[in-house]
Amino acid sequence: MSMPGPKIGTWWVRSKLDPRWNGDGKGLGLVTSGGPIEMRNWIEKCKKEYGKPPDDAEMGFMKD
Repeated sequence: MSMPGPKIGTWWVRSKLDPRWNGDGKGLGLVTSGGPIEMRNWIEKCKKEYGKPPDDAEMGFMKD
């Protein structure tokens, strides 16, 4: 039986319009809470450096 709570998984951010946003990694998180802090930190870093996310930005997290 699986225990509730955060799981280790793979996160990603992708954009064809602005590949500077592309990133991925491993982290501990929940799909329902927006993924791991590593992904949220990446997005915040990109926002500070490049402005708002490109229209085609895709962000996701899948437990391993």
